[in-house]
Amino acid sequence: PEVIPTTTTMATGGPAAKKLKTSDSSDLPVCPYGASCYRKNPQHFKEFRHPKDGENSKAVSKTDLSSVASTSGLPPCKYGANCYRKNLLHFAEYSHPTMGGDPQDSDDTDTELAECEEEKASMLVKSDSDTTRLVKNYSKLTEEERRELIQRAVEAKKKLEEELQDTKKEVEKKERELQTLQQELSEGLLLLEGEKEALEKSEVTKFPLIPERQYKEGSAAQVHFRLAESQFYRLLDAGTGYRVTKVEYIVSPEVVKRFREAQKGLRDKRGETLSYPVLAFHGTAQANIDPITSKGFKAPGEAGFNHATDTGWYGKGVYFSEYPSYSMPYIKGGNRILLCQVLPGKVFQCKSLIHGSPLMKGYDSHTSPDKKELIIFNSHYILPCYILHYTHAHGDFKYKKTVLKAKSAEEMKKLYATATKMPATKILTGLTFHLAGKLADKHSEIYNLIIKHGGKTATQQQMYIGVNLIASPSEVEALSTKVSYAESVQSPIVSEDFLYDRIITQQKKDISEYAF
Repeated sequence: PEVIPTTTTMATGGPAAKKLKTSDSSDLPVCPYGASCYRKNPQHFKEFRHPKDGENSKAVSKTDLSSVASTSGLPPCKYGANCYRKNLLHFAEYSHPTMGGDPQDSDDTDTELAECEEEKASMLVKSDSDTTRLVKNYSKLTEEERRELIQRAVEAKKKLEEELQDTKKEVEKKERELQTLQQELSEGLLLLEGEKEALEKSEVTKFPLIPERQYKEGSAAQVHFRLAESQFYRLLDAGTGYRVTKVEYIVSPEVVKRFREAQKGLRDKRGETLSYPVLAFHGTAQANIDPITSKGFKAPGEAGFNHATDTGWYGKGVYFSEYPSYSMPYIKGGNRILLCQVLPGKVFQCKSLIHGSPLMKGYDSHTSPDKKELIIFNSHYILPCYILHYTHAHGDFKYKKTVLKAKSAEEMKKLYATATKMPATKILTGLTFHLAGKLADKHSEIYNLIIKHGGKTATQQQMYIGVNLIASPSEVEALSTKVSYAESVQSPIVSEDFLYDRIITQQKKDISEYAF
């Protein structure tokens, strides 16, 4: 029969244990300390067999405790049962014996465990912002606490691995999205709203884009604007002081189709590397921009091709430059410049002037000696992509709220008719206006309407900062002398419905909402 060990108290008052060994049972595992076991916990004697002195026991020596610690397949901690580590994950990475001696006496400075047994289980580990840690050293835990600790450690490690896998999956997802975006942009698959329909038409479509303060991930409009804007600023001569105010993205189905076909042919001929386009600027008279964006460029040998200045210093072709300052001098009477995709292919670098020379045999394009001018001889190798509107930078940059959507001529006339019927007011007091282009009525009649409602008028010679130019969309598109001058002195250029809406509603409308 099993005898429960009893405890007596010595004269000194300290605890003394006198343990009566239980009878052997082949069903119980042998205690690692065998007959020399010093444990006091009665439960321990129910769970392990203790052979008497002299018996051929299979007691495990202290040096063999590592075999107990490595049952999980983990490398054993070199400190074993005396491990001082408090990081919970350490016990999921290294094995520790769950038995091997009673817990050491604790002092108040080395433990935060409550005396209550219920609190011991809940305070075995605690969490902070960085990691989960033990409240007291492993060597001071009971066997039950050690088993619970190791179980928690394994669970914590599993949870951490699951979180790591989730994070990896999220990172991989973002990388795939970025690769898709880059691929769509390079293949022309990143479409603006309405671009798909525009590609199915026969005529050219222009999408007006303006700088936006908010970053909208995946926005095709923002990608196109930032691409054109950054290309302009990147290679602009320092100190020129220009600022991009607007970008028009061009979609000409016929020109896009033949460019893609030419790019495929160049890829078959020269290989993948030499089939990539570059972004380059082209300066020309403002009257040439619309025909170019609609039908594409003309190249040598094609009807209508001619050089605007000379026969071509580095060959008789179409001249481009990655540096906007090189192309700006060729702009006549305006502030719009074309940004195109061009296919250089295999490039011949000129060593000197070769006036009017045709394309060198075995090459696809020429470049100037300093590589700042690129000459293209095949019009199918050119895709007009953007019209950049720029101006001299004065003062701080300001965002526009929206891209102005012009009303039709009929809508504008109805607004004007309503405004003329309104009684005289002072809603335009403090504002000065100048008119340009074909508007809803004669300029003289609109000037009378402005004066009727407290506004002032100015002649072109009186244009200065603070004067608002009321212009028609066609006037702005053509970049007339008045519009160019207004931009140079930073006068707001607005649609005429600003006047009519303000007069009709008697509300001080924000002029930036009507600005071109």
